[in-house]
Amino acid sequence: MTAMLVGPDGGASENVAQRFERARMRVVRVAHAAAACERLAVAMPQVVIVLGTLRSDERDALADRATAVGALVMHVDPELDEETLQELVARAAQAAIERKLQRDESGPAGAVTDRPDADDDVDSNW
Repeated sequence: MTAMLVGPDGGASENVAQRFERARMRVVRVAHAAAACERLAVAMPQVVIVLGTLRSDERDALADRATAVGALVMHVDPELDEETLQELVARAAQAAIERKLQRDESGPAGAVTDRPDADDDVDSNW
């Protein structure tokens, strides 16, 4: 499972990253929304955590790309107290697990699920 952290290095970003790593999640860090938009399709995170604020155009672009890869976007105030931050990380980790399971259940993109069995004679009624 993967979480993408959007925000400057150090401080709250480091704290959040460590919490996700303790939850056994891979963490991809990017400094700003433009870098996140570029890397979303490659990293395929289940959750994107934005530390701080974004301009409306950045927020919209990030939301569009996150939706395209099936990721949940969470905006987090980097000044949160430890208890609230811990709760948010736990919720984000749970959301990531659920999204990963949904992706795994749906199979690879373009997979056909309603195909006849190999034993069925598809031409029998012709």
